[in-house]
Amino acid sequence: MKKVLLGVLFFAVFASSAVSQKSILGNWSLAGPQAPDPSSIVILEKDTLKLTDDWKFAETAIYSINYPEFGKDKVDLKYMLKVSIEGEYRIERESLRKYQKNFTSEVIEGTASEEEAAQSSLKEIEKIIKDEVKKPFPILSVTETEIELQGINGNLDFKYTKPRKLPVSKLTGDTVPFFAPEEWRYPENAKELSNFPVRLKNSKNLLTVVKADFNGDGLIDGAAYLINPEKGQVALFINMSQSDGSYELKPYGSADKSTVVENGIMLASAGEHMTSSKERVILQTPGFIEVIFGTTAYLVYWSVNDWAKVQVGKRL
Repeated sequence: MKKVLLGVLFFAVFASSAVSQKSILGNWSLAGPQAPDPSSIVILEKDTLKLTDDWKFAETAIYSINYPEFGKDKVDLKYMLKVSIEGEYRIERESLRKYQKNFTSEVIEGTASEEEAAQSSLKEIEKIIKDEVKKPFPILSVTETEIELQGINGNLDFKYTKPRKLPVSKLTGDTVPFFAPEEWRYPENAKELSNFPVRLKNSKNLLTVVKADFNGDGLIDGAAYLINPEKGQVALFINMSQSDGSYELKPYGSADKSTVVENGIMLASAGEHMTSSKERVILQTPGFIEVIFGTTAYLVYWSVNDWAKVQVGKRL
């Protein structure tokens, strides 16, 4: 039985899920034996591997487990197990491995014809899941911005576009949310920023970068001003992180003909904001404020499937 279970669990990768919890761990409801189910375990939800910017992960999986004829007394079990794991990814010997820091599990519904056997099966399955999570994924190639993994869920040519390490701003010494596209770069000195004293007073990142979950999908997005020194252009770029570990990067608006970042951006928290016309705007997720120094400012936020922009009055 264990051998069959391992074979199916190999394909279980974790997905976030909102579940109505009804914990009966340690308090099993006893029932008559269930008819044996030829499919020993059914994965209700699964997702592909997720890589985050800092190589940390926090994932949840829901398993529906039918475990017929378990143990010496051939006890039939059926339950739903919620597993939460936190940890980090590391590349070792051309393989990507997960290292757990926290592992918790909870039975959220279930029946068993014998409580002791039910607890025994739970411990066995938890061990199998822990062992499977540790299993390394072979890496075909690794560059600064891309990892190509081999043999993920039967796909032999699976790529994740995600940096091994985030770039660091030469100007602020802090990490920035994405690699600049070809021909573009982050500002590198104070001369490339207008109103430098105001920036220095109001923000450690000099009002050039914002990192937050703009669209409420649980992934950290980013916005930053970049410079194209060859073409003499400045543009605000926004990256929207994807659940498969990649991100979509594109300019917000058009590029300005300049070699100096004239405007600034700052975080706009979720909640109520007031427009310049005294209207209230309620943000469900964070956005950012585009600062036109000494003049006005605009609140930019994700609304439904696109960006919205409203004037919020004079700022800085």
